[in-house]
Amino acid sequence: MEQTKSGTISIVRDLSSQIGKSLLMSIPPVRQWRLQRPRTSFYINELDSYLRDNAFLGLNLLLEHAGGVKGKSVCEIGPGDFLTSGLSMLAAGARRYTVIDRFPGNYFGETARGFYRDIAANWSRFYPDLEWNTAVDAATFPDDSGHLIELIGKPIEEVRPAEKFDIVCSFQVGEHVSDIGVFARVHNELLTEDGIGLHRVDFGPHDVWSQYTDPTTFLRFPDLVWRMTGSNRGIPNRRRHNEFLDAFSEANLDAEVLLVEHFDEQSVDLSRLDRQFLSMPKEDVLVKTAVYRLHRRSDG
Repeated sequence: MEQTKSGTISIVRDLSSQIGKSLLMSIPPVRQWRLQRPRTSFYINELDSYLRDNAFLGLNLLLEHAGGVKGKSVCEIGPGDFLTSGLSMLAAGARRYTVIDRFPGNYFGETARGFYRDIAANWSRFYPDLEWNTAVDAATFPDDSGHLIELIGKPIEEVRPAEKFDIVCSFQVGEHVSDIGVFARVHNELLTEDGIGLHRVDFGPHDVWSQYTDPTTFLRFPDLVWRMTGSNRGIPNRRRHNEFLDAFSEANLDAEVLLVEHFDEQSVDLSRLDRQFLSMPKEDVLVKTAVYRLHRRSDG
């Protein structure tokens, strides 16, 4: 039993609910219906927050840590509900944008089109010194952008495109891939020789587990139980910071850690973690967010 932020003791109820949702997502019609609904990209009377936290988050990180996107080919893994980040990157001058997503959103729906128009209408406020790429028209995006974009509706573990990219990036996606070893290794197939991988990984709780006062509550369950809660839903893989670094190294990638944020240790009961996490260094288990910049090793 555990207390949530609202004061409700509900861990058994929440665990049962998550297992039920996973079972429902194994039914094809339910799965298709759910994928057509927005999962994360909502704002309520707060357009600027949505643009900053969704549409422009990836672009801002690429401007800061990858030398920008102008003239570069970009492959984004898991862009979310809409192609807002892709439109932003193309507007900033990216030569080409490719999407790889296991759960493609409704990129062509009316809600998506409204966000695309919002990006263009507010571009100069957010980027007064960054001229909009006139080759991209937000009013007709993405219908008329087939020469600029490619959409691949598969897990990253199954994709082997012939093209190589100057930038391979993801933002709050690495924690959802089924095999971080493969996630790391495909960089050697996707990146150009001097290409950059840039990934922001959210190691914290998702869904109902984010409501618990202890942010590591979701690390208490054995893997068998955890897989039952979301094997059909792309739930977090629970792999930790040290495991990502090991996966990058084993894939002949040099990884720079650009940012690390930790949970407040005072809110965590480490003694209740599943044994696989108890055996790890505390500092790695407590990582909440990290940003990695990757380069292929010359001998890789």
